[in-house]
Amino acid sequence: MNHDADVAEALPRVYRRVLDAVARLEELGARRDAARFRSSAIDVYSRAWDARNRRRLEEILARVEAAVVDHERRAPLRVA
Repeated sequence: MNHDADVAEALPRVYRRVLDAVARLEELGARRDAARFRSSAIDVYSRAWDARNRRRLEEILARVEAAVVDHERRAPLRVA
């Protein structure tokens, strides 16, 4: 399989992971941050499906995952 095909297969998976992490961020109440990350991801995903934009999506994913961890640490514990 060539490099372009690898990127074309990987990009939707990375994008889905970004959207899942954004949804988690919204659940934690960080809607403004979530909207910013979603907008950035949409912008990248709508451009060329190449290695550069795959890296950009992976960078967005890393940032949104870090934001999720940060918000989870700050979230109050819920008692059942």
